[in-house]
Amino acid sequence: MNSMKWVMSATVVAMTVVGCGPASAVDAPKDPRASKEGLALPSFYGSDTLKEAAIAAVLQSGSGLVVEGKGSGVGEACLRNGVGSSGFCAAGAQTLAPMSRDFAAPKTASGAACLNGASADAKGCCPGERSNVIALDAVIAYVSTTRAAALPSNGLTTQELRRIFFATDSSGVAIPSACPTDWSALGLPSAPIVKYRRDDLSGTTDTFKSLLKGGTFCPGVTVIVDESASNPSPCVATDNATTCIGKLTASNNNAIGYAGDPASRTGNAKLSLKAVAPISPTTSTYVAPTVANIRKLLQGGSSDAYPLARRIFLNENTVAARSFDEDVLYNWAFASNRDEFEAILVEQGFIACTEGSSLDCGPGLCGAP
Repeated sequence: MNSMKWVMSATVVAMTVVGCGPASAVDAPKDPRASKEGLALPSFYGSDTLKEAAIAAVLQSGSGLVVEGKGSGVGEACLRNGVGSSGFCAAGAQTLAPMSRDFAAPKTASGAACLNGASADAKGCCPGERSNVIALDAVIAYVSTTRAAALPSNGLTTQELRRIFFATDSSGVAIPSACPTDWSALGLPSAPIVKYRRDDLSGTTDTFKSLLKGGTFCPGVTVIVDESASNPSPCVATDNATTCIGKLTASNNNAIGYAGDPASRTGNAKLSLKAVAPISPTTSTYVAPTVANIRKLLQGGSSDAYPLARRIFLNENTVAARSFDEDVLYNWAFASNRDEFEAILVEQGFIACTEGSSLDCGPGLCGAP
């Protein structure tokens, strides 16, 4: 996968994707509200996990957006008042944001708030925010293929994974036997545990913490940042954080890191997980992050779903003025080329919600006003 930034106009699109599935029954978008003279948008921020898929969609749609990634928290902040974007964007700089999690309630203590000082509703949604679920994914713990083969059932319990990464639980209570530094604590031959994680702007980190009920990360966990020259070798400065974690876990037998499916590569392995208390529901066995097990997230009452399955999103603000290039992408993805958009997502390793209508994933947290 190419993690470079891309800008593509409608006259130079050069990517072919095979569509799949019948036409969708989901409502088409509202009439376009943007014009070429609308908001300038040189950069487009959001989920690093979705970055490669967003680049491909921008190329195929003919939009002129420059896909930057940086994390779901950055994209969300760009839809709101800009606080929490780490200075990457101003208030209301975007009306669309690729996100690997749903909207979060504004963290007003840090200054993050809805656009134009508006108030969030009881669910934490700002006025006009709409959650657009586009596919399924999973937060996956990666190790080398050799390390995975040495673990029981090629996996860990959720409590073991939580202990590896978190010093406290989500309530701030110390986790017993937390923060092991040697694989012998997991019943394996002695070797140092080398831990990697996504940064705090990442929706993948938000999901990882939420689903594992984790709190404060252990000391000694190396934070991998999008496109940073400071990331450890064999990562290079053009690698997004997901790609970097894939490289690190493939090249070091002592490493463990979490990321989305696009981190998968030759040399690393996706760990199966057995959900145990306090995670609910628990599972009766170690569950691999397969398509069938991840789709169980949408099937009420299903047993033995993959514990860290999640929805992914192309979220929006429906009341703010949309830029011309965002509008091109929006109408291509949600109206004229839904099958092609879903095909791109699947090609990038994400999971179509159903085998039927494209993007038929059900509602998210926030709805249209």
